[in-house]
Order: sequence, then structure tokens, then C-alpha cells
Amino acid sequence: MKVKRAILFSIVILGEFLFFPKIYSQEVPALDKMFPNAVIAREHYDRLKAELSKEGDNTFKTMFDKHIRGYAERVMASGKQPVAAVSSNNNEQGVNIYEEMKSIYYLCVMYVFNQDQRYLEKAVDYLTAWAKINIAEPKANIHEEKYSWAVEGYSLIRNIISAENRQLIDGWMIKRLTQFEKDNDLRGNNWGTCLLRQYYLYGLVLNDNKWINKYKSTYPEWVKGNLFPNGTTTDLLARDAFAYHAYDLSFFAKIAHLIALYEGYDAADNFYMQNVGGGASVKRCVDFWKPFMMNTPKYGHVEFVDTEYEPDKKREDYNKAYDPSSTLYVVDELYEFDDSLKEIFDKYRGGNVWINWRSALSALRWLNDGK
Repeated sequence: MKVKRAILFSIVILGEFLFFPKIYSQEVPALDKMFPNAVIAREHYDRLKAELSKEGDNTFKTMFDKHIRGYAERVMASGKQPVAAVSSNNNEQGVNIYEEMKSIYYLCVMYVFNQDQRYLEKAVDYLTAWAKINIAEPKANIHEEKYSWAVEGYSLIRNIISAENRQLIDGWMIKRLTQFEKDNDLRGNNWGTCLLRQYYLYGLVLNDNKWINKYKSTYPEWVKGNLFPNGTTTDLLARDAFAYHAYDLSFFAKIAHLIALYEGYDAADNFYMQNVGGGASVKRCVDFWKPFMMNTPKYGHVEFVDTEYEPDKKREDYNKAYDPSSTLYVVDELYEFDDSLKEIFDKYRGGNVWINWRSALSALRWLNDGK
């Protein structure tokens, strides 16, 4: 009798599970599906979210309202419908591609923080419009970098949108990657750093090991021709300008940021400090550059004088003294992995590490250290 009761009870429970599965299953909250992503770590999101929820004004709110909320709300308030371009060179309507990609990014970031469905829907409208017609220009990966704004934003919402939209947008990004691969245009300068970063970014966002491994298998040998043991870079030597030394390092910072988000800070710090050959490292190139920012009277440099690239001689900053303030955008990103760069903020920004969204993402790491 007891056996029959046990069997009957089991059948009843099984039946309820089959016909009322939501009672017994725990769906993953939408917010949890957004992590990891290519923008912000969960612990930093939680901290920033908590600060934004406090009454009154604070440094976090000021930064967020100016650089995230304000931008996203302007996009929403404009009522503008997304208009896509086939490519940079096939843009009949004169679309500002850079601004459109930033719009996607900020709509996605805003949605993560306010959970307002309107922002998600608008971001998807933009992404699908571009996914339907846009293609990458051949042999132009450095100019295609502007699309990375959209890829990063997409990383926040990819796992919560419909399968149909995800397939469309994923397909667009895979076509872009396929063009990069077809180009076979891995250069030794910032073009190469940019390309490898794009392979890694797209691969992580798409959760596609083909592209992640393309970056990981190529980087170790390639980097030996970009960073040098004395702290110089290929770009500094070829262009004779710290503007390009910094620009090249910005892509290393972006790679490190991705490593931190998907593998953790130990791995990211190792990437930043590791000896890539003969004592060369990203950190050594930053350390070499730092005196030229901190002590310009002693370490002044006239930009582009001995450049190997003839068009540089038509630049407005050709044959002019290096202006460190023009490269602070790179310090914003590198600060995440090198808190000694706080002195740069002290010198040029009155110590304000919350001056923009990217510097804030870096500063969140050091917040608990009182920096």
C-alpha cells in the first residue's frame, strides 16, 4: 500500500511539474543575463546603481546624468528613427555613423540602469536597422572601429532580446568579422592593435571561440613588433608623435578592459605588465610616456617632425609641441590597470577621476582604496 501511495504521489508531482513548470523552475532574472558584458563588471554596476539611488546630488549622479542619461534621453526625445548606411563609402544620406553607434551604446547602458523597456526597444530598432544593410569596408578596419560602440552596447542586451533579433544582429557582426579576416590586413602598428581588439571584442560578445582564439593565437607573436623594451612603440617611432604612441596604447587598454570583464583583474593586470619579449610590456610603454605628460619643460617633444607618413605634415599639430591634454582620453582607460596614473588626473583635472564615463569605469576599481 505504501509503495502504491509513493508511486501515486510521484505521478502527481511529475504531472504538476510538466503542466505547471514555472512553479518549479527558477527563471534567470533579466539583469543577471546581462553579465558578463563588454562594458561594466557586475560589482561595479551594483556599486554605481546604489550610489545613483541615493537622495540628493553626488559625484556619481553628476557624471551619469551628463554622460549617460543626458545622451540617451536626447536620443529618445528626438523621436528620430534610425537611418543606416550601407558603409562609410556608401552613405547617400550622410549619416553620422559614429554618433549613431554611440546612440546604440548609450541606449543600452541606460536600459541596464533604468530597466525602461522603451530604451531597449529603441536600441534594438537601431541595431536591426543597421544589421539589415550595413557591411564593413574592405581594408579599413581602423575606420571600422567606430562600430565597436554598438558591439559593446549590444553585449548588454544580447541575452535578453528575441532569438530572431539576436540571430539578425549576430549575423551582421559575423559578416563584419569575415570581411576583416578576408582582408588579411594585420599591420604592425595601431591598425593591428585595433584589429586584434575587434576580433576579441566581437568574439566575446558573440561567445564565439573562433574569433576569441584568432586574437589569442595571433597576439603573442604580433606584439613583439609593436612594443619595444625601451618603452617606445612602433607608432611612436614611425610617426614621431606621442599622439600616436597614446592612440596605440588605447587599444591595449581596451583589450585589458575586456580581459578584466570576462576573466578578472588578475588576468588583466598580467596582460598589462607581462614581458612580451626582451622586457617590453604595455606598462613599460606607459611608464616611458608618463614623464612627457608630467614634466613637459624637461621632456618636451615636437610632434611628427620625423614622421614616415607624409600626410602627417599637413596636420594642425605638425611641428608643434606635444600637448598632453590631447591624449588624456587614453589615460582614462589605462587608469583601470595602473593607479599610479592618478597623478595625471591630479595635474590636469584637479584630481577628478569621475570626469567622464570611461574614467569612471576605471575609477570604480580603485574606489574602495580611497583613490
